[in-house]
Amino acid sequence: MEKRLTPKLAILVLILLSVAILRLPSLFEPYWYGDEGIYLTLGMAVRKGLVLYRDIHDNKPPLIYWTAALAGTQFWLKFILMVWHLFTIVVFYRLAEFLLKKKSWAPIIAVGFFSIMAILLEGNIANGEIFMILPVIGGMLLIAQETGSKKQEARSKYLLIGSLFSLGFLFKVPAAFDFAAAAIFYVFFLSAGIKAIISRILNKNIWLMVAGFLGPILLSLIYYATRGGFEPYLKSALLQNVGYLSSWQTADSSTTSPFVISGLMLRAIILLIGIAGLWMANLKLKSSSKINLLSLWFLFALFGALLSGRPYPHYLMQPAVPAALLLAALLTDKTKIVKMVIGAQIIVGLAAYLYVGFWSYSVLPYYQNFVSWTIGNKIKTEYFAFFGDQVNRAYKIAEYVQRTTSPDDRIFVWGDDPYIYPLSQRLPTGRYTVAYHVVDFNAYTETAAAITIQRPKIIVWLDYDRRFPQLSAIISNNYAEAGNIDGATIFRLIRR
Repeated sequence: MEKRLTPKLAILVLILLSVAILRLPSLFEPYWYGDEGIYLTLGMAVRKGLVLYRDIHDNKPPLIYWTAALAGTQFWLKFILMVWHLFTIVVFYRLAEFLLKKKSWAPIIAVGFFSIMAILLEGNIANGEIFMILPVIGGMLLIAQETGSKKQEARSKYLLIGSLFSLGFLFKVPAAFDFAAAAIFYVFFLSAGIKAIISRILNKNIWLMVAGFLGPILLSLIYYATRGGFEPYLKSALLQNVGYLSSWQTADSSTTSPFVISGLMLRAIILLIGIAGLWMANLKLKSSSKINLLSLWFLFALFGALLSGRPYPHYLMQPAVPAALLLAALLTDKTKIVKMVIGAQIIVGLAAYLYVGFWSYSVLPYYQNFVSWTIGNKIKTEYFAFFGDQVNRAYKIAEYVQRTTSPDDRIFVWGDDPYIYPLSQRLPTGRYTVAYHVVDFNAYTETAAAITIQRPKIIVWLDYDRRFPQLSAIISNNYAEAGNIDGATIFRLIRR
């Protein structure tokens, strides 16, 4: 017997089609976004046999680079992201159905909120936050099924829960806080009384979850240890994130974010107060376990998004998932305690948003630019220029590099346009793909040594305001100026 397409499923399909259509322009974007340029450069390095972290550097866990390696080009990276996000919406809908099933239209409302947030929060950019939320949602769905469940689940389920969160972590470190929310919910919010809490702590299930979370991370450490990259992997992808995530200074060096001045301690105190408040509401007012899960998840996800105090909108994709579910519950649940709990989360979220001063981007001009190009009102260079003045220059430089070097030749770009490397399909010289990494890690001597040994055929010196005396000396002794491309000086190797 054929199943009839229900109105809710019909609307879900319509939302998926709308999201796919809205993401189509991203497939035709030029190479312009710095982080994507780094991912594709490291992905190219993986395809050419280099070992991440040992031979080429960035400070994120490996799955985003392996995804870029699988993609090969920006088009396919964006395509993978689009398909990934559509699957994310489907799993999100399944979670919303389970948590909000008493309210017939709440899951669709939640999906609508989530889809809109993704558009507004740089959801078209292939960042780790966008990839990590799919496995995190999967893990939360399995945890949510514990609410009201009387049957004994298979032990493998708890390993799977931990592994899903670990997969999210291997895309982006803050997924660890989503796992923390799930674990605390399982131990403290599904238990009535101290004895029950102790019983859950001693139960194998929670430790299987922990093992499931730690297992893939340990395997990744073992893998890089066998490739000679254990120490740089540990430092770059894990330990360096502590420093990166704990400080942010604005472009004006005299003003520092209040979230940074008071440090992680202030945010941790706010998080603990939030957990305590939820705990008291659970004990005294018997608040809904499902709302408790969403509220815990939101608080921990928001903490993860605010770790650095950096105002990048895509960081908010992490708390956007539970936020969309909470907003749908607020609109459809008439219970006073539910409205009180969710209202408190909204106040905390808005305060954090305003305090950090998250950036926002105009969405409509992005689509207007694409439409103008597709209907012929703009030529390609005008379309590209919308994404930044440096974009057309990067394409000119990459064309020159491809024309004057062979695929095995290395190049070096002194500046912060990493997409020149994947555009030209040439590997960088040394471990660093952007100048700010050389500056931040004081890697001038290491980079100069790599240039001296590897002898890149071409050095591109962008209009970059950082001095690099060792590089200047190498250029004066071994290179000749070959021209200037829109402010970028091109040097060609004349001595081996």
